[in-house]
Amino acid sequence: MVIESGMTDNNDQDVIGVRTISDKHQIFSILSAVQKARTPITIKFENKERYYTSLILRTELDEGYMIIDEIAPEEGHLLAMQKLPFSIRGSHGGVSLFFRPNIISGSGIQSDIAFYKVKLPDEMIYQQRRSAFRAPVARALQIKATVHSQQRNQTLVGRLYDLSISGCRINFEGEITPPMQRGDEFDECHFSLNDFALKAPVTLKHASYVKDWGETTCGFKFEGLDKASQKPIDRFVYFLQREARRLETK
Repeated sequence: MVIESGMTDNNDQDVIGVRTISDKHQIFSILSAVQKARTPITIKFENKERYYTSLILRTELDEGYMIIDEIAPEEGHLLAMQKLPFSIRGSHGGVSLFFRPNIISGSGIQSDIAFYKVKLPDEMIYQQRRSAFRAPVARALQIKATVHSQQRNQTLVGRLYDLSISGCRINFEGEITPPMQRGDEFDECHFSLNDFALKAPVTLKHASYVKDWGETTCGFKFEGLDKASQKPIDRFVYFLQREARRLETK
């Protein structure tokens, strides 16, 4: 299996460790965590410039495979069916992961949604970053988040899903058209609660339409935040942690 010598997406936090993992139990554990968190993965086919997204639906240690969700946009499904090799990149809990090559070894359709069988990797690049804890936003809080793009001539309103000092995840109802692409820039992201309010430009890191939820989930990176803006974000993240614990104990 070919492994890239490094991972270049290091803007969110400083890298504190990069290593190659070959222990199958550890690889399974990492991919299972990504699966349970329903964190989108990024797929890139060899010799193709475009990025695609999917989700890990199931991981099987003994049989050595995982099931991933329908690849979006639709062109990704067609490339997968051609058995083109591809890389998988993802992140969870301050850790980035990367492995290639991958090839679809089986596929099927359930409830009109495609899924694919992929062999668990023999090796994985595991890159840990300095802590940038993502605080989940309790659904009960219903924090509305708005992003606006002059380039797309579009304003999108969704629900804040989680927040860290470097970015946020927002879920939007339905499937967004035209499809959003990794690297898309938005002039303003805005959300507020109590005495906290944030307005900042953001860059799209990933977007995936999840049919089971009927939502498009998007990860954004804050751009151009100064120290004065970082402090209230830190306080808001702390508030969300406390609020999550309070709701759990009810």
